Amino acid sequence: MNDRKQQVTVVIVTYQSRNTIEATLEGLRQARDTGLAEIVVVDNASNDNTADFVADNYPWVKLIRSPDNLGYGRGCNLGCRNITTPYVLILNPDAVVDAHTLQILVDFMETHQRAGIAAPAIIEGDKSHQAAGLMTTPISLLKAEFGVRQAMPQSRRIIPGEPPFQTSWVCGAVMLIRTNIFHRLGGFDPRFFLYFEETDLCRRFSKHSAEIWAVGKAVARHIGGASAKATGQSLKSSCIAEHYYRSRFYYLVKHFGWIRAIGTEVIVSTSQTIKSLRKNDKGRYVKDDGCRPFLRFPAPPGGSP
Repeated sequence: MNDRKQQVTVVIVTYQSRNTIEATLEGLRQARDTGLAEIVVVDNASNDNTADFVADNYPWVKLIRSPDNLGYGRGCNLGCRNITTPYVLILNPDAVVDAHTLQILVDFMETHQRAGIAAPAIIEGDKSHQAAGLMTTPISLLKAEFGVRQAMPQSRRIIPGEPPFQTSWVCGAVMLIRTNIFHRLGGFDPRFFLYFEETDLCRRFSKHSAEIWAVGKAVARHIGGASAKATGQSLKSSCIAEHYYRSRFYYLVKHFGWIRAIGTEVIVSTSQTIKSLRKNDKGRYVKDDGCRPFLRFPAPPGGSP
């Protein structure tokens, strides 16, 4: 291993990730071997032997076994505790980032001192490109619900190779964060168990004048939703519905206040209920997305809903 000073701590939170974690860690091997990065895996009490697989095959990974499922943001906070590298890379266990991509992101941050978060172009699945600028607001939710085009006008796909551009939001699957700002803001809000934790973080970084950038010359790959699908729970797209709706409501209240949050949720929920009662062209009722907690917050850390 190269003895140069490490610049990045890569934090990966796993849950039922045995089928994807090998590719993720193999992608990071060179970054670790050259001294660019150290790797931390926080396992959220997986029962598919994810933690044992990492321990047996990757002794150079710092493995933290959580006795409970902490959720994503809390798991990241645990992995980031006491790190001293200038940057932390938050990485999903079904995403792949190589040393070249990581170095491009680090070099960008080194030359853009106002940047607090940088993300690569992310290829989703075989060819889809992850968008930046998907900053959720009450207006964007209402526009999307009623089919308004460009519900999020700042949305822009990050195309591999294109010049960097500043944005309001980047995907939490792969994001390089300036460690001192992350610690100063207290990391991820632990109230988010799953979903909207990176949206909340991007909003808080922007409020503290830390810029958010998309860097197309850096390219990563992401399967997307692998852990969620492995749970067998009701999904909204690739998100676990139970956690998605709770986190969304908490996010709306936190950043836009009770009145706007409740109003938005009532309108969206009413619209979706009406849609679910409509019959399709075969005379069958349209299936609802599944469990939709209404006006409920996520459970507090260590508490009940």
